[in-house]
Amino acid sequence: MTLIEKLNKVVAKVTKVPEQELSLDSGLGITANWDSLNHTTLVLELEEAFDIAFDFDELDQIVTIRQIVDSLNAKGLN
Repeated sequence: MTLIEKLNKVVAKVTKVPEQELSLDSGLGITANWDSLNHTTLVLELEEAFDIAFDFDELDQIVTIRQIVDSLNAKGLN
């Protein structure tokens, strides 16, 4: 399973949006059910799924799937 496939599974689980409807531009305030509360849940799920931790300062910079991918890549995941 690729990074993006695993990421999309987590996003779909949290937002209840089918994986096939997600794109790199999906994100907070753009995608159905991806609001501030679900964003917090998503961050926690991502930390668990990828065994990483996001810094507090990163939270406002990872609001789309593209930004999350970039952050995961910067953490050495790909």
